[in-house]
Amino acid sequence: MRLRAYILVLALLGALGAAEAEPMTPLLAPLEAARLRAQLWHTPTGPTRLRLLLQLADDLVARHEELATPLDSAASYGRQALALSTRLADPAGRIRSWYVLGQLPEASSAADTTGRAALRHGLRLSQQLPSPALEAAGWFYLASSYPRTTAGLPRKLATYARAAALFAQAGRPLEHAYVLKTMADMHLLQGHSGQAEQELLRVLALYRAAGHRELHYTYDLLRGATRQVGNYQAALRYGLAAVESAQATHDTTSIAYLYASLAGIYKELNQPAQALAYYQRALRHAQLGQSAAGIAITSVAISRLLLSQHQPGQALRFLQTLAGNPHATNSAVYLSCLVDCYVALGRYAAAERTVSQLLTLAKQPATDDMARLNAHLAAGKFYLATVRYAEARPQLQQALELCQSAGYLLQAASLHQLLFRADSAQGRFPAAIAHFQQYKRLNDSVFNAARNQQLASLEIQYGTRQKEQNIALLTKQSLLQQTRLRQREQQRNALLVGAGLLLLLLGLGYNRYRLKQRSNRLLRAQQAEIAQRSQELARLLAEQRELLSEKEWMLREIHHRVKNNLQVIGSLLHTQADYSADPAIQAALEQSQYRVQAMALLHQHLYQADRVGRVPLPTYVQELAVHLLDAFDAAARVRLHLDLAPLALPVAVATPLGLALNELLINSMKHAFGPGQPGTLTLTGRLLAPSTYLLSVADDGQGLPPDFDPSHTHTLGLTLVTGLSRQLDGEFALLPNPAGRGTVAHLRFLVASPTAA
Repeated sequence: MRLRAYILVLALLGALGAAEAEPMTPLLAPLEAARLRAQLWHTPTGPTRLRLLLQLADDLVARHEELATPLDSAASYGRQALALSTRLADPAGRIRSWYVLGQLPEASSAADTTGRAALRHGLRLSQQLPSPALEAAGWFYLASSYPRTTAGLPRKLATYARAAALFAQAGRPLEHAYVLKTMADMHLLQGHSGQAEQELLRVLALYRAAGHRELHYTYDLLRGATRQVGNYQAALRYGLAAVESAQATHDTTSIAYLYASLAGIYKELNQPAQALAYYQRALRHAQLGQSAAGIAITSVAISRLLLSQHQPGQALRFLQTLAGNPHATNSAVYLSCLVDCYVALGRYAAAERTVSQLLTLAKQPATDDMARLNAHLAAGKFYLATVRYAEARPQLQQALELCQSAGYLLQAASLHQLLFRADSAQGRFPAAIAHFQQYKRLNDSVFNAARNQQLASLEIQYGTRQKEQNIALLTKQSLLQQTRLRQREQQRNALLVGAGLLLLLLGLGYNRYRLKQRSNRLLRAQQAEIAQRSQELARLLAEQRELLSEKEWMLREIHHRVKNNLQVIGSLLHTQADYSADPAIQAALEQSQYRVQAMALLHQHLYQADRVGRVPLPTYVQELAVHLLDAFDAAARVRLHLDLAPLALPVAVATPLGLALNELLINSMKHAFGPGQPGTLTLTGRLLAPSTYLLSVADDGQGLPPDFDPSHTHTLGLTLVTGLSRQLDGEFALLPNPAGRGTVAHLRFLVASPTAA
């Protein structure tokens, strides 16, 4: 929710009513997540493995929701957890597994699809258990899956209300407060600011009673609620309190957003210098956090501020730095700002093309109200600038309706002023006068001398607190420095007394003592230099070992993830084959599944092998053959005989060789033995020369047809084997088995620097 809130808060000239919300459960630190993944590899089947799978899956889903990070292995973890919890007869684990699978992005959309079915299934299980806390979590996840649109908000709120009641019943005050805060956020989107403010004050009371210190998210929502009704004094107070709370709890993940919120308030109050200062702080923190969306949206807000200061050229150049950022260039915020820059520079053709993109985006069902407001506002201002008043008026009217529902007073005042211009130009003087009166009333309600004095007082109070904190810190530092100086003075005095005593005692042996001291100093200097160089050498060796270990770990992780992805692809092909009624399509999909499984098995050996980057050929060939025998249900009737010289192959050789061997084994399973027919499959391999290896696949089955000619056969399998043998700089031959019945396939290929497996 952080990313969505960040986008909304800057969607209109840098400040809207939407606000920041933290995740229900804290995200795992990167090092902790890495430790749990490493622990998962070595944990056998049991309750501990189930707990690790669910913890990692929940964290990946929450990170994707909060920070828009990739889901990585979340789906795989969820499916493994579901299977394991079923095997262990763990009802709570099954419920949490269904919740994970139901939260995946592809599992839910505007329609009621598989994702919500998974969540509802988990809900039914929690009601049978029964478990109020688990059921409450299910209602919360279900509510979060509904779209944040005008039509979807009532259903979201009703579902959130059920979750809040169950959390309260289960005695979970933090979760209860979190759901109430989420409901307040929804009420803000509906424009119910007063109701949202009352809910948030209740949330504050619950959090304080529970000792919860991270109150800045709640303060920020209160900032949004009070700003939405034009109470800028309270909005600024809550915004400053949110920043102070984030600093006190060292929560830097949200500090950029909070600075941007304050900048938006100052911009609405026509204080561009303060607004720019806070926007620049927000941009620096977004860059430090490497948040592409945060950088994009803050940059758009700075461009709009430059536009308001009549610097369109600089604003456009600032926007052009975001050309490669999809978070910016695909959004209504970016496009509407681009239109305003083009209009200010007189580039009307470019502006009209961008307006067309905006209006197309506004018509899409998934577009939210704030994006539509941006689109209609930019279109209306463009049509006014090009003296097309008849087209401008309906666009501005739609923007005004959306703005009034959001409670954005200053933007509503600006829209009344624009409608006054459009109506005046068309001779609609009564409507023009009414719009002008509304503009003056709204503008005067925000800007008056008393309110400006109150805001200045708040700034002074905030600055005074900051200075008092700095003075206290400097005082402590000064006292510490004075203590250190006294200690050094005492040490110096003691040293002087000792030196005087030594001079008195040594007397006549002074010259001899001086020579001896000089020799000792030289010796100590040499010893110190030797020790320093030894330490440096040891440090460099330790760093080298650490880098090598880290590189090997990263390679294993990459191969493990590639294997997981290939297994997912294989599962998808298997599922697609099950849903296909055409036998030819089923056969093609099964063939593709076997090829994908061969590559997945290869990557599994890469990350399990003692030497990363090399595959032990005998083990790999045996597992591939056994897997295909099981896939063709031939393990009981076809005997497998292996005679392979030990060899470890690099990835560049093992990949095409594995695919070619996969095709030859499939060909033997399909054509060598009839239904129920027993037989023997023999795989031999030996080094013919230091860099040449011969791999043979022989069977005692039906053999080749009398008229079979390999050079005129164009089946996909043999074509693949021929092509892969060329890739290996080798040769392929398919011949009758010289031992009697059946067929033998020879694959001769070159191996650079062969090593024993």
